[in-house]
Amino acid sequence: MSVQHARGGADDPRVVGAAGMPVGDPGGGSDDGSPRGHAPDPVRARLAARTREILERPRPEASEEQRAREKAVVHECRYLMRLLSMRRRSEGEMRRRLAEREVPADVAHEAMARIGRAGLIDDAAFARDWVQQRRALRALGDEALRRELESRRVDPAHIEAALETDEGDEERRCRELVRSRIDLRDRERLRTERDGSHRRRLSRRLDALLTRKGYPGDLAVHVIAGELRAAVEDPAA
Repeated sequence: MSVQHARGGADDPRVVGAAGMPVGDPGGGSDDGSPRGHAPDPVRARLAARTREILERPRPEASEEQRAREKAVVHECRYLMRLLSMRRRSEGEMRRRLAEREVPADVAHEAMARIGRAGLIDDAAFARDWVQQRRALRALGDEALRRELESRRVDPAHIEAALETDEGDEERRCRELVRSRIDLRDRERLRTERDGSHRRRLSRRLDALLTRKGYPGDLAVHVIAGELRAAVEDPAA
């Protein structure tokens, strides 16, 4: 079967443009969607050709070493996902867990990168959640919370931002903690004693408690004195 040629020869100006590139008939659209009478964008054409070349290029078969590395990366990603399914973790915590498992550095780096690309690493949110939960469950002061977050390798900026939430209520939390440790028997002994020995023992015990919880020393002294005085004045409080 003979091939039907387009109208016009090689010298027809409607077929060959000024730069030697074929152009369409000026009356309508061309096959690539560009207006007839105008050459396609050379950059776009080159990108399209390069894309086709990449997609059609045969992919080399992975080596045994590459397959083993990919298997190791997937294995560590699944391990990290199990950790995250229990509670939110900081990036530093996850890196430390991989180091404890003696995961090769390149495998650990790639596993963390994939977890990061999945949007599962958010140290700012981790710090906020940690502060909120530890304040509610253990009545910790800011200094103790700061130490805990630092041990989990959270960036200092995220730590300070998290501690600023509800910051003005540290004294209230301190008072509530002290009040909860002064029971009715303590109140009765404070009210009836004459030598102040029980007051001193209770004061030392409360001070040690607040130190462990991470409250500043000057705040602890102020709150303990006030709550012991209130316990004497109002034993039923």
